[in-house]
Amino acid sequence: MHKEEIQELVEKYLHDNASKEEEERLLQWYWRESSLEAEWELNNSQSENELKSMIYAKIIKHDEIESDKLFKFKSNFSKLGVPLMFLAIFILGSYFYTKENQKGSTDKIQVNVKANDILPGGSKAILTLADGRKIELDESENGILVNQGGIKVQKNSDGIIEYTFSKQEKNKNIGSDEADPVYNTIETPVGGKYQLNLADGSKVWLNSSSSIRFPIFFSENNREVELKGEAYFEVSKDYNRKFSVRSGIQTVEVLGTQFNINAYSDEKSIKTTLFEGEIRVIDLKTNDSKLLKPGEQSNVDQSIQVRRIDTQTEIAWKEGYFHFKKADIETVMRQLGRWYGVTARYEGNLPEHHFSGAISNSLTLLEVLEILEKSDIHFSLEGKEVVVMP
Repeated sequence: MHKEEIQELVEKYLHDNASKEEEERLLQWYWRESSLEAEWELNNSQSENELKSMIYAKIIKHDEIESDKLFKFKSNFSKLGVPLMFLAIFILGSYFYTKENQKGSTDKIQVNVKANDILPGGSKAILTLADGRKIELDESENGILVNQGGIKVQKNSDGIIEYTFSKQEKNKNIGSDEADPVYNTIETPVGGKYQLNLADGSKVWLNSSSSIRFPIFFSENNREVELKGEAYFEVSKDYNRKFSVRSGIQTVEVLGTQFNINAYSDEKSIKTTLFEGEIRVIDLKTNDSKLLKPGEQSNVDQSIQVRRIDTQTEIAWKEGYFHFKKADIETVMRQLGRWYGVTARYEGNLPEHHFSGAISNSLTLLEVLEILEKSDIHFSLEGKEVVVMP
């Protein structure tokens, strides 16, 4: 497509005037140009800056009604499991940012830089074996990492940790199912996330600053793991053995389903979001429990509260972006802190802004802060500390 046509399609999409066919054409263009190496530029820099500002500024929630309209997800794309068009618009915005920097433009937002930029996080984690040995997974080669009594721990070609076993070897080397379970732990640092496949076929995605403790094989009666931080689960169906996740003051019980648990210690409550199937959330303080249906989220603090939500907000970290919906600046900075390894300090009387929108988490910290500065909130990066100012 010609650059004028691309600009027209982007503007239509941002104003919710694009037809289904036009949305599909823009998505197809995005996939072709997703490397961001195209050489075209818009005809005049004012239009380019205006379009970039339109794309970036929608992250800020000055007017909730207008922002909700401009950032509305498109149902025909959300069926793909991730708002691809939403990401396409922001990657397109990132392209404009890159091109403008290359031209040496002086009208971009200025951030007070007192240290080098901070790169985004990536796939990294530490595996702790039952005997205390530690393996840094991002530095290890693909292949079998260790054989624990017939249970093979290997890193496949996609960098995913897999636990596999032969039942005969497991019983011969470890003993019967009544033997004490052997536990491993995988922990992600600040700025790290990782995927692993458990011995029953269940898949787990760990967010940054999180850990999961699990037996290297599950007994014939149950499947139990412990979580700190945040993780997304795709539980393998097994109607003879429930799968349970202990996280702080709650336990989640399932047979086979997909859900996300956010149990960071610095959050006000433990949030569990169901995407598929059915789960039971149990408050361990009161023994109260609730059944969740797809699209529902429980909050466990003083009690269990259940509500329907936009589930894309909760899965965004797994798909590679930050997604804010009516989030205050403290919520935004906690997410950035876990990914970029920074802390926040607040100075002055900050305006009560709320943020809605998405930003790719592959951007550097300063690129993210430049986007957020559209809100009349300003930032100064001092080493590993972000100073937030009015």
